[in-house]
Amino acid sequence: MQLLRGIFGLGRFARYIPLPVVAGFTAGIGAIIIIDQLPRAFGLEPPPESHVFSVIQHIMEYMHEINYVSLSLVLFTLVVIHALKKWAPRIPAILPAVVLTAAIVYFFKLDHTSQVALIEPLPSTLPTPAFPKFSAIPLDELLWNAFTVYLLASVETLLSSAAFEKLTNAAKHDPNQELIGQGLGNIAVSIFGGIPVTSVIARSMINARAGAKTRRASIIHSLIILLAVLAISPLINLIPIAALAAVCFSIAFSMLNYREFYWLWLTSRSEAGIYAITFLAIVFVDLLAGIQVGIVAAGLWVLFTAAKTQFHISSSTHDNIIRMSLTGSLTFLSNNEIADLEARLSSATQNEIVIIDLSRVSNLDSSGASALIDLTKSCHARSVPCYIKGLARRFEPLFHTPAGQDILNKYYIVSESELREKHEAIVPISSRGRLIHGVQHFYAERKHDDKRLFEFLAKNQDPHTLFITCSDSRIIPSHMTSSDPGDLFIIRNVGNYIPPFAQDMTFSEAAAIEFALTQLQITDIVVCGHANCGAIRACLNEEPSLQTELNQWIARIRSSLDLTNEKEVNQLAMENVVNQVEHLKLYPVVQTKLAQGALTIHAWFYHIDHGIMYEWNESTKRFESIIDLE
Repeated sequence: MQLLRGIFGLGRFARYIPLPVVAGFTAGIGAIIIIDQLPRAFGLEPPPESHVFSVIQHIMEYMHEINYVSLSLVLFTLVVIHALKKWAPRIPAILPAVVLTAAIVYFFKLDHTSQVALIEPLPSTLPTPAFPKFSAIPLDELLWNAFTVYLLASVETLLSSAAFEKLTNAAKHDPNQELIGQGLGNIAVSIFGGIPVTSVIARSMINARAGAKTRRASIIHSLIILLAVLAISPLINLIPIAALAAVCFSIAFSMLNYREFYWLWLTSRSEAGIYAITFLAIVFVDLLAGIQVGIVAAGLWVLFTAAKTQFHISSSTHDNIIRMSLTGSLTFLSNNEIADLEARLSSATQNEIVIIDLSRVSNLDSSGASALIDLTKSCHARSVPCYIKGLARRFEPLFHTPAGQDILNKYYIVSESELREKHEAIVPISSRGRLIHGVQHFYAERKHDDKRLFEFLAKNQDPHTLFITCSDSRIIPSHMTSSDPGDLFIIRNVGNYIPPFAQDMTFSEAAAIEFALTQLQITDIVVCGHANCGAIRACLNEEPSLQTELNQWIARIRSSLDLTNEKEVNQLAMENVVNQVEHLKLYPVVQTKLAQGALTIHAWFYHIDHGIMYEWNESTKRFESIIDLE
């Protein structure tokens, strides 16, 4: 099973185990090692079961038989290990400590005078290889036990590997390779009559603390064990169990790593809780239960966090509109929040309008959609007009029910301006309430945004691009380019027009260009036009006799266009963008930057109908879709 899992690449799923579970597993194994070694440290026979309660009860029953010499040897070994790590870090501390303790026991004959237990005699030969016999065990029992051992061995191996990486900053392991190697190892072990093998983090940590750097250390480790069995087993039999218990204590204490729990507690109480749950379950129940409980706890926390819905509600007496903005997930886990919203709207009167903004909802399921439909119907039942806006296209199928479709047809608005058509009551002339709601929502969200970014922007601005575009309300540069605050220095006017350079210019565009290129670290200029541009459409009309500021501005744009041939509005809008690039090149500051190779100018065209941005290709003399660029 291990071999097949590794071959088919299923070991990668071990990467999905959360960090607090790995940390709790490591600390739990450390605690189990300490508990398991306590009887040996006290010179007592270990209990039949190594469960924490069994060990404590066993020690309490045999307290009068504690071997204080054995306990002293444990403390002596620990002191030597700690001293060598501190004063001679280049020397592998564990081996000299064990040899020194064994020498004291041998020369002072403590194994005879003080009954200090030594390692039991090792076999001097290997078992004869033979294939296992299956006839004595029912097949269903055999398969179930095999699956249990496979699961435990695989989980411990992969978690030990992950924990070892974290504790030693080792290179990333390949979980599939680990499983293939362990599967082959277990097949070989079974032929020699051995028990299943698994990676053990304590052994790995001892190896690393002794100076191991590569996988060759494991090969050398196995060869030394083979040599020890065949050649020097009498010497190994002189090692006291107390010395090995001290080695286990030394490693286990480092595995506890209480500082990690402390930092988790400071940074994320929820993850600290997952760590604690995993740790306690491993120590007081068993290894597999601890891992299962930890993963389930982490999964539930992610589920509830991902499903959390945030609401921002504002009510303006100026326009009698109650606005609600929903952010995050709206799922079956949000039903209580929807019920609270319905209770808060119970006081709404027939003179008020409710608008539910779903534009920031990232996840919606059928339960969430049904709750929204019920909320809307509840408002209408009390003659309170309720509208929704901002529903993402991918969520629309959830409203393809009779009640949901009725809401989409009658009570869905793309913007508040559409209320003039859908609501018979008088729509407020002022949009102040809408603006205040947006400002409050922005302030509420900013508290959770990049704090360092806004602290920087409060003192500096460092945009990388001068973005010149039309004043059209449908064009939002930061939205179209997914830019952060402070990325774009923007010039907007009717028709994204740049007046040709002339001495003593009075246009604000010239001042903005000079400021951007002399005071800021601008590397790129983008001139962005758009489809269905009203300014370009006006250029196709006859020149009006009344010389207003707007008409004079349109006349400047018209004079730069080729109107001799009949062209569509979008064709002229694209031509207008290219013309503005040529106008920019007339500015001395732009010419200087271009000559230095410190500036690049781009001509873009945004097709509103398709939502696609196009860029002018100077080689092909046409606009090409940016979406298709690699």
